[in-house]
Amino acid sequence: MVSIVYVSNAGSSKRYAEMLAEKTGYPCYAYADSNDAVGTEVIFISWVMAGAVQGISEARVKFGTLKAVVAVGMMKSESQDAAIKEKNDISEAFFSLAGAFDMKKLSGMYKMMMGMMVKMIKAKLKESDDPKAKEVVEKFEEGFDMVSEENLSEILGFLGK
Repeated sequence: MVSIVYVSNAGSSKRYAEMLAEKTGYPCYAYADSNDAVGTEVIFISWVMAGAVQGISEARVKFGTLKAVVAVGMMKSESQDAAIKEKNDISEAFFSLAGAFDMKKLSGMYKMMMGMMVKMIKAKLKESDDPKAKEVVEKFEEGFDMVSEENLSEILGFLGK
């Protein structure tokens, strides 16, 4: 039996977990409510902050070996994938997905940290004439959503679905 367990901060990991559950028929649990997933093969979906997959250490203790790890970040990048795998000691099947960003959905420390990051990027861009860089800042200021069922195709292929 396979279960999907997720940790979500602003909702992207939860949305992906629910989409995957709908496509596969596997049960889906928030980590806090995941006791029924113990003893199953777990697909662990969680958000990434500073390269760290949130809750992965706890998930490994609770469930043992994971069937797959799905890291949800603001962007998808092959170079970041290697760093995430190394930092989190991921030997399991690994997938990364682009999520969403909306400053209004963040609170506390995360809102403060992202606010500082956006300000730093803006300050660097004042020195640059690169239109792509300015586009990135606009996306952070306005928010963006890249969560999509199409992004699950690689995972569904891995699962034979």
